[in-house]
Amino acid sequence: MCWPDYAHYDRTETLVYDAERERRDTRTRAAHEEQVARTGENRVLTRGINGELVSYTREEYGVGRTGLGPRINTRWGHLVYVVAIAVIIGIFLYLPLQNVLVEGNSEMIGFLVIPALLILFEVYAVRNLLREWRAHKLREARGLPRPAY
Repeated sequence: MCWPDYAHYDRTETLVYDAERERRDTRTRAAHEEQVARTGENRVLTRGINGELVSYTREEYGVGRTGLGPRINTRWGHLVYVVAIAVIIGIFLYLPLQNVLVEGNSEMIGFLVIPALLILFEVYAVRNLLREWRAHKLREARGLPRPAY
């Protein structure tokens, strides 16, 4: 197995203190806290994919990027996830129904429990897709980057 050579990589270059970024972060934190205090709105303060600290509304933040489940953070990733689950449901519906209806083998009817359970995952995945799609539109309208986490 070939391991990458990190001998030329100097970590001290990436860990340089940036006073200007610290000032921007302080201003963003203050604006975030002022917005929360003024409106009582539940907001999320986190870094965007551009590395800057951004204050998002819950709707702009989209699907949570921590916790259980896949770490999908783009609308296209959620769409692929929804389609993949739909294909799996189709396969698990086709095989038992083909055995029951075409071949008359009623023993396979119990396997219909699998697609029934997968439909629950599909509902959850579609819900996440819609939330992320709306969040993308809201962030695009305000010119915000996608959250990094």
